[in-house]
Amino acid sequence: MPENDMMTLAELHKEASEIQLKIRRLLLHNYSYDDGIADQLTKISVISDLRQKFIAIEKEIRLRTDSGQ
Repeated sequence: MPENDMMTLAELHKEASEIQLKIRRLLLHNYSYDDGIADQLTKISVISDLRQKFIAIEKEIRLRTDSGQ
């Protein structure tokens, strides 16, 4: 994740928290049985993309923390 090379650990933690909040909001506030299938699939796709980004950031945090940066 090249764009994270210049981010501090605090910035990475903040971004990870923001992603978790976005996922939580999508799951709690935007999930409705009244939504169409296409809308639900779009939400699932967005959540999947956010989770992948979150996982990459968490991995970067672990790598930096373990290496003592």
